[in-house]
Amino acid sequence: MKLLKGWKLRILTGLALASVGGQLQAQMMPGSMDPSMLGAGGGPMGPASYRIPGPPPGMAPPGMAPPGMAPPGMGGGPQMDPSMGMPANPNMSMDPNLPSAGYGPECYGPDGGQVCPNCGSGCGGGCGNACTDIFGRDRCGLLGAIGAKLGQCRGKLRPYGEGGIATQRWFDVYAEAMFLSRTKGAANFNTSSLGAGSGNFVLGTDQVNLNQVQGGLSLQANVQTGPGSNFEFVYFGLNKWNSSAQVTSPPPGSLFSFISNFGVTPSGGFDDTDRSLLHSLSYTSQLNNGEINFRRRWAEPYGFYQGSFLMGVRYLDLDEQIIFSARGANNNTAANNGLRFCDYTTDTQNALVGFQVGADLWYNLFPGVKLGVEGKTGIYNNRAHQITSIVANSISSLNEEVLSNQVAYVTQLSSQLYYRLNYKWAVRSSYQVIWVDGVALAAENLNSTPPSTFLPGSARTATINSDADIVLQGFTIGAEYTW
Repeated sequence: MKLLKGWKLRILTGLALASVGGQLQAQMMPGSMDPSMLGAGGGPMGPASYRIPGPPPGMAPPGMAPPGMAPPGMGGGPQMDPSMGMPANPNMSMDPNLPSAGYGPECYGPDGGQVCPNCGSGCGGGCGNACTDIFGRDRCGLLGAIGAKLGQCRGKLRPYGEGGIATQRWFDVYAEAMFLSRTKGAANFNTSSLGAGSGNFVLGTDQVNLNQVQGGLSLQANVQTGPGSNFEFVYFGLNKWNSSAQVTSPPPGSLFSFISNFGVTPSGGFDDTDRSLLHSLSYTSQLNNGEINFRRRWAEPYGFYQGSFLMGVRYLDLDEQIIFSARGANNNTAANNGLRFCDYTTDTQNALVGFQVGADLWYNLFPGVKLGVEGKTGIYNNRAHQITSIVANSISSLNEEVLSNQVAYVTQLSSQLYYRLNYKWAVRSSYQVIWVDGVALAAENLNSTPPSTFLPGSARTATINSDADIVLQGFTIGAEYTW
């Protein structure tokens, strides 16, 4: 009976030990170090209490010749000591002069980590051959330095890079301030001379300079129609340019106008416009633009470049007015107390409607930062309207108008910078150049033939010149919103 109890105790003890050992073995992580690799007694690992797994002492690793023997296929020479282990990166050749199997040896540091020699730090995801990407861009050159600085920004100044470098270009609405200057585009037209027939021209349309920068507004809304395609509705305008100039003469007045061919026809000019004390010019120009386009987007496989093509209709409205004024002495009546004056006003209205095509191209500089260019061009019909009104001391009112239709052209180019702040908001800035050809400008529609009220029998007829061009250029800054 005692013997049976002793056997039972021994069996239970053995089962308990086996169970504990199995639990310990099962709780080790896959790939954990074999307990046999621990130091003597299986104690805790310390700097000297473990060994690197390898072949038994005295045996070379597979594929490597034992000490004192040259590797197969190679001549004699220094042999590798198996105690040195293998290279830190298996992609690197043993000989640094030989090409690597993957990345160039210059892309690895002493510990085998991927390091670019230009910056001495990891290049994030691999340097690639010679530390460049598929486009030959140095991952750790100038772009890498800029990217590192942007990455160090805090809070809302850091570009929002969700979606990576290949994030598709898209927004729902956009609003921006648009600051444009306008070149007059017309040849100089002299309006005043000092002295009759002297050729001393003292006032002309060149002196009413419209090149100053004027602010306006630009709005855009996108409606998606399918994968990579959308309709866009664009408006920009409210830019208005104003300029004025004047000249004076001491009494009794020696300013002569273009209406009398500067005091030649008739000799001495007209009471209304000549022998004046003051001549002035006032010039105004205003622009409005509307577009409806269909845009189709694309992106290259690596995500660094993307762009789109568009086609649509465009309406551009350019309205101008120029006013020539003359003021003389109070000597035009029998009592010599009537003011001599003339106000000559010319308005031109250009309504361009037509079809346009265009494209844009964006380079994804960093996640959340893009550089882009865009171009649009089209052929339009310009419904040009010219209206002239003359009010003077010798006539109560004279009105003329003429209408024409002719071909016009519009080309718009821009370079753009996009900076994404968060999921919903992004900032965009651009430099714009807009060329409009085939328009009627007020400065080129002043008629120098005197009206019959001034000169009986005059052959004056209403005309329109719609063959001028203008260039608008300037910068914009605004915000995009995506919901």
